[in-house]
Amino acid sequence: MIEYDSKILRLKKQYQGLSRLMTSISDLYIYGIYPQNYPNLSVVLDQTKDHVKNILKETKKEIALIEEPNSKYDLQPGDKIEVIEDYD
Repeated sequence: MIEYDSKILRLKKQYQGLSRLMTSISDLYIYGIYPQNYPNLSVVLDQTKDHVKNILKETKKEIALIEEPNSKYDLQPGDKIEVIEDYD
């Protein structure tokens, strides 16, 4: 089993690496790789970006749950509190 500290470090490194991947894909035009020149590659990279975005969201949620487990119980702006009447 992975210990608490090593799991959080692994998740943070994963998040950082995936963020770098997203930045690299977005910066390909700097190196002369344009969608007009490589249409098939552009389609695959767009799909990859969408997939990596989903993984980033999941990783960020997992990090937040480990670092702040009580935050999942916090009230959100649109949440309503059920009123419970006192019965004597």
